[in-house]
Amino acid sequence: MSVPRPLLVAITGATGVIYGVELLRVLRELEQPAHLVMSEAAIMTLSLETAYSLEEVRALASVVYSNKDIGAAVASGSFRTRGMVVVPDVAREQWRGEFRRFGLQNRRVAKGNSIHDFVAWANGRFDTLVTSYEMAVSWTKYLHERCEPLQFLVFDEAHYLKNLDAKRTNVLLGEHADGPGGALQWAINAWWLTGTPVPNDPMDILTFLRFQRVMPLAREAFRKRYFSSRPKTFGTAQTARAEMLPELRQLIANNSLCRSLSDIGLECPPLMVSPYLIDGDTQTVRDMLLQHPGLDQIIRTTLEENLPLSRLDAPHIATLRRIIGQAKAIPYAATILGELQSGLDKIVIFGQHREVLETIRGHLWKHGVQGGLIYGGMPEKEREAVKLAFDSDSAFRFVACNLRAAGVALTLAASAALDMVESDWVPMTNYQAVMRVYGPSHVQRRAVRVRFITLANSFDETINEIISAKTEAIAVMDKHEADLRRMLG
Repeated sequence: MSVPRPLLVAITGATGVIYGVELLRVLRELEQPAHLVMSEAAIMTLSLETAYSLEEVRALASVVYSNKDIGAAVASGSFRTRGMVVVPDVAREQWRGEFRRFGLQNRRVAKGNSIHDFVAWANGRFDTLVTSYEMAVSWTKYLHERCEPLQFLVFDEAHYLKNLDAKRTNVLLGEHADGPGGALQWAINAWWLTGTPVPNDPMDILTFLRFQRVMPLAREAFRKRYFSSRPKTFGTAQTARAEMLPELRQLIANNSLCRSLSDIGLECPPLMVSPYLIDGDTQTVRDMLLQHPGLDQIIRTTLEENLPLSRLDAPHIATLRRIIGQAKAIPYAATILGELQSGLDKIVIFGQHREVLETIRGHLWKHGVQGGLIYGGMPEKEREAVKLAFDSDSAFRFVACNLRAAGVALTLAASAALDMVESDWVPMTNYQAVMRVYGPSHVQRRAVRVRFITLANSFDETINEIISAKTEAIAVMDKHEADLRRMLG
């Protein structure tokens, strides 16, 4: 195996400077050369978040560069390393922007949009490839054929790999049917970055422990040791066994660097989370559901005969949720229109279905309110234009966002109001969406209002109960469980 090339550590002014410091410390212990560059904001944040001095941090690195030094070796292209950063598609340009922000325009970072980018990177024309999970899955089987062992591999928003049975997880972390192993097996150094390591079910932590290569137990043995099962409205719920919880928490703590905002001394503004009922005309909503052309017979019978919702399986529930979203779109838009006309400056709206968000946008546009939409598959330039307008134009009053397309990697703190018109089954998807608006005081300086929009006397109420139960199951695994419960209402 080739000798590891130096690793470049770039620290920004975002919260979490301690991650960079700890990385430098570990690299020093491993005798791995590390080159350091810090922004002015990072230096300021270091003094706010940690007890480390600037001199102490710089002493951990082999070489230190000024971020203003355009003649630095690391900015020239002669500084060679090899690495791959895997991120959600929405965050890809943000990562490339961080390289530019540190004066590393000549760092030869490939976009990772196509097979041509991969081949150019593999042939040495680029030092680092920033690509999406979808593209990485397509390319991983060629790594052993085309590339030297990766000096570093980064999985950003790594909760995208929570499902051990998913193809994405197996290809990137596990064995691949058409090759010797996943991307993880081809990396000398690897990092897993996420704010939500347990996004939906306590068992999700197993993927993280497998990534760390510290979990010898098979899935069923792991479940039996640490969890008990109980029936729920749909399927089976896992609950951490109280007597094994300390051991599990210690296992997690020993193999990760977990930091909360309170750990690093940052204060967050007040947060108010509440349900918001759309009453409407119940009979009208019911008639709308029954007349909808997409309503299949099983849902129709359930509604007409008031049968238990537990009779519905996943495909029927998906249809029902879409219809309910459409049913509350106009009443909700009318509510928001009144609030915007009465003094609310800006609002962020999250939902699942594009047609629901488009209905809300259309109603607001009809009444002269400017705003935009962020949806899956949206061209990067259009998405950035909407975000820029929302951030800087006082006349641009709202942004309606798809949870999957805008729930990570964006800062929407121009507003202090967020409405979840359609929430996700996965609690941490909702948490990530809340964090687009809510954050430490240097990002969000106002009290934040979050509302979960619920159609009265509908399946929405069942969804809220399920999400609440999942949140409780996840929270007990986290030492900051009170903060988590507060964030998700």
